[in-house]
Amino acid sequence: MAIRTEDQFTKNENEIVNETNSNLPIMSFLNRQNKQKVKKDLNSKQYEQQNSDFQVEVKNYKIIEKQFTLYQIKVIYGSLYWVFQTRYSLLEELNSKLNKSIVQRLEKFPEKRFFGNLDQSFVLKRKNQIDLYLKSLFKYGRNEKSVKEFIRQSQRAAIEINDPCEIKHFKLDA
Repeated sequence: MAIRTEDQFTKNENEIVNETNSNLPIMSFLNRQNKQKVKKDLNSKQYEQQNSDFQVEVKNYKIIEKQFTLYQIKVIYGSLYWVFQTRYSLLEELNSKLNKSIVQRLEKFPEKRFFGNLDQSFVLKRKNQIDLYLKSLFKYGRNEKSVKEFIRQSQRAAIEINDPCEIKHFKLDA
């Protein structure tokens, strides 16, 4: 009679449990969810196929400790959306990386201001300008390498993400 080691016993026991659980829809969903990342990056093939479906909107802003402003931006890609926050300086950096021919087609990037840049009326005006700029960027510059990278980074930095594709696998046992 062969003696099984604890590792062999645990492995066999886990296989039986996993096999039994995989037959139950809710358990297979839970097992599947643990194996995948919660936040997925858009791969280049997906991006190329549906990049015209992107929508962007500057939802809100907040002034942080009277030092700088964070802009809250929502990106919609089909039924997937995510919300992230960024500073003017990061958007300015993105703008500087763009091809000059693309920049000419875009809405004017909001000007830099050294004094009074935290004034409520100025921040609201800048929010609206950034919104127009990003909409034109996603329309005309979406195939630029730096814009694709911006989209990937924004998804990684999301403070809120909604991916209905993750929920479609969830079925209640009835």
